[in-house]
Amino acid sequence: MNLRSVLFIITAGIFCYLVNYTFLNFMITNYSWAWGAIFGKGSWWLNQPLYVRIPYVLLVAPIYEELIHRRLVMHFFVARGETELGLLISSATFALHHFIFGWGWLKAIDMFFVGLVFGAVYAEYRLAGSWLCHTANNGMAAVFMLA
Repeated sequence: MNLRSVLFIITAGIFCYLVNYTFLNFMITNYSWAWGAIFGKGSWWLNQPLYVRIPYVLLVAPIYEELIHRRLVMHFFVARGETELGLLISSATFALHHFIFGWGWLKAIDMFFVGLVFGAVYAEYRLAGSWLCHTANNGMAAVFMLA
């Protein structure tokens, strides 16, 4: 990957976070039911101290989730020439993953679309690209945790 690709990937991750944050903030602000639909029962790491949350969000989650949803699930289909199907299925498993681990159904839908972006980056730049995009996205979340 050249510098231009790296900057593009990082920008895509940051853009994903900003769109995600804006959408979810809009929903919480305007619809009282949205809080539960976004946060569900709450993911385990939300109530952890910062010294647990930050490394989890920046290091563990991006590589763990990218290995599962892009490298295993999506790559299975990419290797068979079915990239679009892999993109859809890996995005669905990414959304389901977030739902199962405590987020609400609205956050899961949101994560489906974020998964589409991460998957598109994976299709072009493979695991290193999707991991970097995911890390940039989560890096924005870490910044807001510290604010």
